[in-house]
Amino acid sequence: MRIFNTNYLSRTIALALVGLAQMAFADDALTARNKALVRDFYTTVLIHRDVDAAPRFLRPDYIQHNPNVPTGLKGFMDTFRARFAQQLPADYKRQLLNVVAEDDLVVVYVRQTWTSRDGKHNKALGFDMFRVQDGKIAEHWDAED
Repeated sequence: MRIFNTNYLSRTIALALVGLAQMAFADDALTARNKALVRDFYTTVLIHRDVDAAPRFLRPDYIQHNPNVPTGLKGFMDTFRARFAQQLPADYKRQLLNVVAEDDLVVVYVRQTWTSRDGKHNKALGFDMFRVQDGKIAEHWDAED
């Protein structure tokens, strides 16, 4: 009888470990998908300034925590369409430096550089955090006032 219990216990432990490994793999796959989504959004919409692509990435009920941008997909698109219509310095550059994620939260680290009219070279570094839900960006936070 003791051998049966040992085998049963060994199988139970093995199944539990396999289950935990599958859960960890599923979390890693979700994190990778969410990182790719946010990277593609940032590159397509914010770096290449393609505001019309935003519906591919943002949920219609997208929540914006920056008080300078209205919440919702329409609010985002209206705001960035107006921003993108403004003339930028010829050397303006926005770069995505790093993307870090865990499950549904994705943080990007970005740098913007430009030369102002007085000839001064400027650099701004910043972070944006996104929450992804069902394959689209559901929420955004940043450090802007």
